[in-house]
Amino acid sequence: MSRKWVSLFFCAAALLLLSGCFLFVLPDEPTFEIANAAKHQPGKKTYHLYDDDWFCALQIFLPAKTTKPVPAAIIFPGGAYGVLDFHVEGTEYAKFLAANGVAGIVVKYPLGSIFGHFRRHPAMQQAAQHTVRLIRIHAKALNIDPAKVGTMGSSAGGHLAALTALGNTEGEKDAADPVKRFSAKPDFVIMCYPVVTMDTAAHKTSRSNLLGSNPTPEQIDALSLEKQVAPGFPPTFLWLTLEDQCVDPENGKQMDAALKKHNIPHKTLIFQHGPHGMGLLNEKQKQLYPETAAWSGELLKFLQEQKILNHDGKREEEI
Repeated sequence: MSRKWVSLFFCAAALLLLSGCFLFVLPDEPTFEIANAAKHQPGKKTYHLYDDDWFCALQIFLPAKTTKPVPAAIIFPGGAYGVLDFHVEGTEYAKFLAANGVAGIVVKYPLGSIFGHFRRHPAMQQAAQHTVRLIRIHAKALNIDPAKVGTMGSSAGGHLAALTALGNTEGEKDAADPVKRFSAKPDFVIMCYPVVTMDTAAHKTSRSNLLGSNPTPEQIDALSLEKQVAPGFPPTFLWLTLEDQCVDPENGKQMDAALKKHNIPHKTLIFQHGPHGMGLLNEKQKQLYPETAAWSGELLKFLQEQKILNHDGKREEEI
């Protein structure tokens, strides 16, 4: 069996394993209860993203109480737009961020597979942008700085994290729904071994789940991030490994080139070793790939450099 087919086999097996995990994440609180999330243990409650939708949901992990508002990262787990790695690429990130002074909000967003009722673009982008607006409207109650709300994602979730910053992100000041009055544009973007292009180096499963089996050239261009990045795109942190056998590393390289072309503040880390889907890396992976494991510390440094996170990632009350 060729290396390509072995890679495809393991990617497919991973998707099947993940499919049984996130389906049990069901919203048990209405959307307006997001304002009361600070009263509960981080991640204990699951909230509706839309009041009339029992699939889409979010969990909120807040840092310990601080004297000043904290930044927030809205997290989109990976899974080829077909399933969601809600734990490794979701709640583990959120707990790490919360421990370092950043609120982590994990999102269960629409999917293009049987597990998500075959939703297609723009449902994913709309849900992501709606989440940014929701967090901003509830920012005061959550002790979040509405000017420091970013997006984060791995693999296909990384694609969605960046896609959130594209298209019409402006608030509608006269909208009947007060949520729509807020901007949906993230203040920063974090991309972990991301899907980027829908073109030559595309991750075909992600593209199919996002756009269907026969996307038009116009759709491919519109959803290829490397073609859509422009001046004004948010500061971006990006990392990948050259040993990734699931999403072609060319994806991350193309994103890095686009960020450089348009002079977007960014940090790109390209590591030699490590497979796809590692997240924060488990203990065995940290021993095998110590250089790659350093990415999370570099992320905190980047957030400090961009004036998003306080010095050394400390909470205000510790400074």
